[in-house]
Amino acid sequence: MWELLALGSHMTETPEVTVQSVQKALSLLTEIGRTPGRLVDLSDRVGLPTSTVGRLLATLEAGGAVARDGNGWYRIGPEIRALAQSGASVDLPPIARPFMVELSHDLNEAVGLSIPALSTTTTRLMVQAPNPVQAEDWTGTEIPLHGGVIGLVTLATRSDDEVDAYLAADLEKHNANTVVDPTLIRSRIAQLRGGVPLWTHGEWIGQLSSVASVVVDSAGHAVGSLYTYGPTFRFPPDGRAGTIGRQVARTAAVISHELGHRPSGGDLELSA
Repeated sequence: MWELLALGSHMTETPEVTVQSVQKALSLLTEIGRTPGRLVDLSDRVGLPTSTVGRLLATLEAGGAVARDGNGWYRIGPEIRALAQSGASVDLPPIARPFMVELSHDLNEAVGLSIPALSTTTTRLMVQAPNPVQAEDWTGTEIPLHGGVIGLVTLATRSDDEVDAYLAADLEKHNANTVVDPTLIRSRIAQLRGGVPLWTHGEWIGQLSSVASVVVDSAGHAVGSLYTYGPTFRFPPDGRAGTIGRQVARTAAVISHELGHRPSGGDLELSA
């Protein structure tokens, strides 16, 4: 990634020109870090010609320092994020938000992001869809890991010993739909580990159906659950449960890529 520091280092350029190029690149990265933007907007904000900013962005993008979505918006890229997160906690909601907005728009349903703890998970960010019949806002809601798919996707990333320890405790049954049978929970965990989407229906909040996928950091540790949910009477639509589940998983994988995660099967094609 540090090839970007050679932005002006052609043989015919002086050290002063090279330093100026790096300073311009750093100024541009600072602006993108504050607020993502398009080419013309970023040019105005840093006070540089559009042609200059375009060249800088192309180099930064090639080095993974910035990433551009399908609408032409530039944001901080995976290499910078991975560097910044070395030994530090992940500030996940602002990273995930643009991808959540797009997913909510595509599905026309609410999308949430939950952050896990030892035995619970708490929704920290929600994007509500412009649907005339909206689901309840779950922001700030804490549920146990067995309380539905939002927590189960996190539990599925843990070792068998950790799962056994969790299931050995008294599991709260919030309503008639809450699954507390350890055998059934282990079966669900096996399904998730196999990459098969799992839908849960009204297991913590009645009359709501949800599907989720785990978000992991550069080290592969679970740092969040990305989920979509809606009233059970309309969600998921007939015949689309599998497709929606895979779309959520794909979005979670792209967010994980933003955090520096590199799956063993190869790189991802980014789109916001």
